[in-house]
Amino acid sequence: MDIILGKARRRWSIEEKRALVAETFLPGSSVNGVARRHSINANMLFSWRKRLRVERGFAAEEACASFAPVAIAGPAASEVTAVGSETRIEIAFASGARMTVTGAADPALVMAVAKTLARR
Repeated sequence: MDIILGKARRRWSIEEKRALVAETFLPGSSVNGVARRHSINANMLFSWRKRLRVERGFAAEEACASFAPVAIAGPAASEVTAVGSETRIEIAFASGARMTVTGAADPALVMAVAKTLARR
């Protein structure tokens, strides 16, 4: 015979869920930290966040991150400096051409190559 003594399942009201989700967005706060403080599973809190975003019409968190187009023009190109030999920049052009700049590079040379690849 097995005897299982477990805790009763907790129920969270919509207001409580929203308050906990709002707490995860406070500066310096994290989902794991909020979950630990309230003794709930972090995955449950993540699912509440996802549902709230859908209810409010916001994009999913995964879809929020993206790259923005960048253009360097005029004198700004001469101000570009390399931080160190670990620096790496990858540029993909609409034509399918790709350019990778590793380490310190002359800004004028990078601009000349980028302009040539952009024309293709």
